[in-house]
Amino acid sequence: MKLLHTILLFCVSVIAAGAKQPDCVDPEKSVGVAEVATDSVAGAGIAGAAASLSGEALAQQADSAYSADNFVMAEALYLKALEAEGSSTTLFYNLGNAYYRQGNLGKAIVNYERALKLDPTNADARANLEFVNSKITDKQIDSGSYMDSVWDGTVGMFHADTWAVFALVLFAIFLGGVAAYVFSSAVAVKKASFFGALIVFALTVGAVIVSFAAANRVNSDKFAIILPPSSQLSTSPREARSQAEQAFLLHEGTKVEIIDSIANPGEGMWYEVLVGHGERAWIRASEVEKI
Repeated sequence: MKLLHTILLFCVSVIAAGAKQPDCVDPEKSVGVAEVATDSVAGAGIAGAAASLSGEALAQQADSAYSADNFVMAEALYLKALEAEGSSTTLFYNLGNAYYRQGNLGKAIVNYERALKLDPTNADARANLEFVNSKITDKQIDSGSYMDSVWDGTVGMFHADTWAVFALVLFAIFLGGVAAYVFSSAVAVKKASFFGALIVFALTVGAVIVSFAAANRVNSDKFAIILPPSSQLSTSPREARSQAEQAFLLHEGTKVEIIDSIANPGEGMWYEVLVGHGERAWIRASEVEKI
């Protein structure tokens, strides 16, 4: 019962964190949005006008700006909405669309990835991410094993709270199997309920593990996206001073895994990153943005 209590507490806390989000915006076309005030907010006036608005109102104005093909203003208003409302899969998705329409593929990928971290079932964000990834110079290479890919796919299949619900349902079935084993007098029923309960209990434990892994993924920042059009990586945490210190060149939108960091006096912060089939190199922290 202690396990059930833990799963229930976790499930309730995750569900409570997920607030209802406004409608998404398609990156390739304008869509109808709710009527909002038509007064334009431009330049330095955005911050002042946005200060008194709620996150929902800011998102609505951003949708209107996007529909009017004013993608710079839409970007600024979506960022303000994120400040006011907090992390939102829909706002990250729409912000990614605004960046894409400005030709900023790196920032677009960052925000689509963030949208999927919060909601792995966001099919629009996943489709747009795959579309934008098809346009970048460096093609992503899966550096993990087959089992790593299966595990990542399983964890990213549903929300953490959905996996917690699965665990609750499986645990209830397990308790039913235990009850059938204890109270049934039929030998066949006892055998079936005993082995069935063991299988269901194993599935319950698996669902709990995946649920916590999915929740931890939301808070992980070990992956990052390269933002400049091109970035020369080094074999050490400093600017390459010779051709021998040049590792390899990566381009905007490439996803890397951060495995170490160091603050180099005079050189700033550097990340050691992993990309492709185990290739490691160092890159300036200012040239990537964590997902």
